[in-house]
Amino acid sequence: MRSILYIGFLLFFLSCGKSTEQETADTIDVALSYLTDGKCEDAIEVLEDLGRKNGDAVYLQVLASAYACRANFNEVRFISTDIPAIVTTSGQALMRSLSILTLSDEDAADSSDYLDVKTAMGVLAYATGATTPGQAERTTAFGVRGAGDIGVQLLFLSIVELGKFLNYYGNVNAAGAKGLGGGASTCFIDYSDPRAQAVIAANSGGACNSNTGGHPDLDFAAANLTKAKRRLCEGLVAFNTIVDVVANLDLSGTESLSKFTSVNTTITALRAPAVAAGLGPLLALTSQSECETAMGDNAKFADMEFLYSMLFESGLQ
Repeated sequence: MRSILYIGFLLFFLSCGKSTEQETADTIDVALSYLTDGKCEDAIEVLEDLGRKNGDAVYLQVLASAYACRANFNEVRFISTDIPAIVTTSGQALMRSLSILTLSDEDAADSSDYLDVKTAMGVLAYATGATTPGQAERTTAFGVRGAGDIGVQLLFLSIVELGKFLNYYGNVNAAGAKGLGGGASTCFIDYSDPRAQAVIAANSGGACNSNTGGHPDLDFAAANLTKAKRRLCEGLVAFNTIVDVVANLDLSGTESLSKFTSVNTTITALRAPAVAAGLGPLLALTSQSECETAMGDNAKFADMEFLYSMLFESGLQ
């Protein structure tokens, strides 16, 4: 009788228990089924209920896809429509083209789509659990192929996020020209840093020819300062993430992605004046939290103003 009971209990536990790996695999399968049916919210829920699986590249890519799905991102459409629309003849042309991609149009700060893309970026950027994300450390953790898959997905989402940022805070028109959209702002921010003011005075910002033409949602008044600093970091981190990925992935052999070779060349030239001006540390930030921490230092905050005048005002004219 004891033997029968023991075998019964053993069979019960073996039939009901699943390994962590099998449970994760099953959850991914369910989430992929939901995504196939366009049920983005259901996919997010089932994956998040399992708990974040840092270090599991497949799980994290599917989770990022679920958040991107909820933001109306479609990878096939991005490859077929948006990548061909990216112009690399100059830094200005590049930034303008990003601001008017398929999903760039924004009419409010911190929209749900914008935040979902940001969340998807974070899932991929911090895939290894490292506090300072980068393509090189992802390659060490996941190997060339695994990190490459994550990097390409992160690259696409970072472009979408930067496009939304440029569109809204740059107040662009249908051609991507800054300051000519439906709002009143002609600059990203109001400038108090003397170096930034000198850039604006030299008419290097196009429509931004005044130190007080900033976007209201990037206002530095005390009540909005924390949000403004966080938003400035979001724009910079999206830009820096693009730089990091395209500099560390060789996409030249893939027909649909070969354009990113010229994107790398153009974006390197775009950021060169800021690097020469000593702003390299800010241009190396790929961590949102590290950027926001840096903004608590007055000197770094002044450097951010200077960087915005050179990179975003001069880049998006």
